[in-house]
Amino acid sequence: MEYLEAWDIIVIGDGPAALRASASAAKEGATTLMMSADSLGVGNSSAMDGIAAPLKESTTKSHRDDTIRTGAFLCDQDIVSNRISQATRQVDLLERWGVIFRRDADGIPLVRRAAGHTLPRLAGAGDAMSRETQQVLEEQCMRYGVVRRGDQIPLRLVHTDEQVHGLISLDLSTGLVNPLQAKCVIIADGGYEGIWTGTSIGLGLDLAMRSGLSVRGLEFVSWTPLAVSGTNVVLPIGMLADGATLHHKNGNPLEVDDFADANRIVNAINDQEIVLDARNMGASNIWWSQTSELLSTRLGINASKQTIPVSPRASTTLGGIVTDEFGRAISGKWSRWFTGLYAAGDSACSGVHGAGIIAGNRLLDALAGGAESGKHAAEHAAKTSFSGRAALETQLGVAEADLDFDMAGAEEGPVQRAGPLFAKLTDLMSTNVGTIRNESGLKATLDQLNDLEASSEKLH
Repeated sequence: MEYLEAWDIIVIGDGPAALRASASAAKEGATTLMMSADSLGVGNSSAMDGIAAPLKESTTKSHRDDTIRTGAFLCDQDIVSNRISQATRQVDLLERWGVIFRRDADGIPLVRRAAGHTLPRLAGAGDAMSRETQQVLEEQCMRYGVVRRGDQIPLRLVHTDEQVHGLISLDLSTGLVNPLQAKCVIIADGGYEGIWTGTSIGLGLDLAMRSGLSVRGLEFVSWTPLAVSGTNVVLPIGMLADGATLHHKNGNPLEVDDFADANRIVNAINDQEIVLDARNMGASNIWWSQTSELLSTRLGINASKQTIPVSPRASTTLGGIVTDEFGRAISGKWSRWFTGLYAAGDSACSGVHGAGIIAGNRLLDALAGGAESGKHAAEHAAKTSFSGRAALETQLGVAEADLDFDMAGAEEGPVQRAGPLFAKLTDLMSTNVGTIRNESGLKATLDQLNDLEASSEKLH
């Protein structure tokens, strides 16, 4: 191996957490590569519901209390305080970079009371929030010289004695398996909610687990009540803060606590047929015009005249790689760091969310956690030398041998394709491991997962 590509920092992902970490690292002078398994610009849904910040409160106490209560008191209260203390700053940065927030009569970003909050603190730009957040963060990456590559599958995290040396990745555009040397790796590609929804499947989380890292809170999932039934369309929960309401099929309103978070709203639905009434949102309608157009062109629903059938769906997973306040991946005991490895956003179990999440805290954690991990990784890289060339060469050979074996296919029997297998997985999880579960269903799921694992050996 004569030529070895080397970077101070490699960031896995393309959503708000990955973009923020990349820009933060590059700003500190680190050579930074950001790689995504998808095409560039896809991002994720972290920003869809806006960002939570106590802009009109004299202290952060109420925001902290709501976060900890919704997390069933399983949050790390020090981390919660750290993140929420940065909330106003993160809103300010987004605004400076170009996000066009809704504004109130005083000219500051408008805040509304949303699911899980006892006071108004959800700021956003309507249904343009995801697009605008992605755009301004991509611009920050370009400003500081971050190199971005799409269609890159991370195959192996290369390390010895819990010290990172880099990655082995598969470039889908060329078919080449590439060794990438790095002083630090930041995993920020999302959770594993794709086993329900067909979206993110947590490739970075898989890398970490195969490397022996500690993970925590994998049993906790945040659900949205606003998935349009029978489709893959998910509506922003911010619509509920603007006057949209949930009703039973007979027209009676869905009875939920005024301060219920999304998971409690989903529990109240309890497998009933529910519709969303967005006909009385008044002047706020203009901020959801793209959603209305999507419903009209894709599903033939006129949201100003018709109700919308909705049902629960997994929104994001809340567990992941255990991290400290700097985003460092913790191995075993709390004081032990898997040197050079970081995690941010949905890939991390940062301690902010606990067993549940309130609207807007997902983007807040992605931005604040991404900034912290990028900055700390750059500082670590500045005083660290490249290492592990021999380990990279060894793991490159192993990865190539594994791919050759996988691509050889089975000599006998039918060929298994990935699409139908993945469809079976999502259907199985949605049916038996949804919001309503029982012992017999979980046991049956375990048996069928073993069958799917056996079938996956025939993928070709």
